Amino acid sequence: MLDPAKVLAGARSRVHFNPHDLVRELMAYGESDAAEKLLLLDEQAIAAVGVLASRHYSGPDNPILDKAICLGIVEFLEGQGRPLKRNRRVYPKRDGASDA
Repeated sequence: MLDPAKVLAGARSRVHFNPHDLVRELMAYGESDAAEKLLLLDEQAIAAVGVLASRHYSGPDNPILDKAICLGIVEFLEGQGRPLKRNRRVYPKRDGASDA
């Protein structure tokens, strides 16, 4: 895990987000471990994730915002950036939903 104080030092921008809203997105990208750990992070760690997400969002790959935040979460938790386990989101089907 990265040191939040080091990530926040000199940061020019950050993305603000609600961690509860990103659990589903992390799961859809195949990042269940990160989804579980996200809700345990304190306010300073969430702010640091927001800085990393901002860097990903303005990077050359130009990911959608949810993906940039997920990339920032994984980078913060694992100490270095890497691609998400899934390139595209796969949401579980709802119970009783038809395939038609």
